[in-house]
Amino acid sequence: MGGLALWFLLIFSLCFGQEEPNDSTVFKALPLAYYTPETRIAFEGFAFYSYYSEGSKRKSNVRLFATYTQNRQYIFILPWQIYTADDRYFLNGSLDYRKFPEYYYGIGNDTQEKNRALYEFSAFTINSKSYLKLENDTYMGFALQGQWLMPEFTENEPIFDDIDSTNGRNGYNYLSLGPSFMWDRRDHILSPSEGSFLEFTPTFGFGHSDQEAIYFGLASLDVRDYWKLGEKSTWANQFVAQFSMGEVPYRVLPTLGGPFLHRGYYQGRFRDKHLMILQSEFRQHVIGRFGVVAFASAGRVYSTVRTELTRDIHLAAGGGIRFRISKNDRTNVRFDYSLTPDSSGFYIYFAESF
Repeated sequence: MGGLALWFLLIFSLCFGQEEPNDSTVFKALPLAYYTPETRIAFEGFAFYSYYSEGSKRKSNVRLFATYTQNRQYIFILPWQIYTADDRYFLNGSLDYRKFPEYYYGIGNDTQEKNRALYEFSAFTINSKSYLKLENDTYMGFALQGQWLMPEFTENEPIFDDIDSTNGRNGYNYLSLGPSFMWDRRDHILSPSEGSFLEFTPTFGFGHSDQEAIYFGLASLDVRDYWKLGEKSTWANQFVAQFSMGEVPYRVLPTLGGPFLHRGYYQGRFRDKHLMILQSEFRQHVIGRFGVVAFASAGRVYSTVRTELTRDIHLAAGGGIRFRISKNDRTNVRFDYSLTPDSSGFYIYFAESF
């Protein structure tokens, strides 16, 4: 979700809009608008629906983000996290369809902020993880990811030289499949304040890049822990490791930056075969629907697993404000500002980063 202008409509709508009845169902929807040089005027719509399935102890949610710009660019994202009756199954996934500009910095851990080039691409992406509850908070499931992408690179731009026919120069499509294990003791999916979470997902991908067959493997480990330090305080920590092998399409490579992993760096600022990052955040409720946070992160990408892990680590730190969207739901809208040694980022996003 981008842009600062007219985001004050969000606060106005949530503060003074009609409140839902005092039950377990929450629905919010509102229009937004913003301006950037790459998009010119952009119009954005957002909707959120949350509810409890029969006998479920966890709240499900479905969200919608839609953007259209004056330059005829667009984004459509539909994420869902659904628990069925009695929490027997958990369905976690998203559909993403877009034609939008993006800065490319190259591949590697030592890319420079000043060395970047803008390009556009069209892409359709599906992510899906379907879990069956085994016992207590343990789930076993099946992961599926697929993407079709067609880039529009500027000619004679050296920064694009590391994208060739094997990793997506003229577009690609792929499908990846694999098992997924999840252990989830969080008290809330989108805004947890206590509990733990672990997810391990290895997948095998196959497809085509410029009419050449591609095969690759991806494995992701996500570990989170939330410590309740008092009635209104939480200390949250996350460790993420991602590994890949084979001919991985350039936009599927493990990536640092953006609103979730390593705030303060542009999304795609660092990408390579492997990734490790540690994030820590202190969350404090202040009054009413408002809270504040302070956070820091340290991470890097790797071209080989033999790279020394503790060298050339990238750091980021910042703080933010939280606003609860409804009296009947703990989910927040977050306003974050983060600094790094060579860049900064301001984020307005729905739900916590982890």
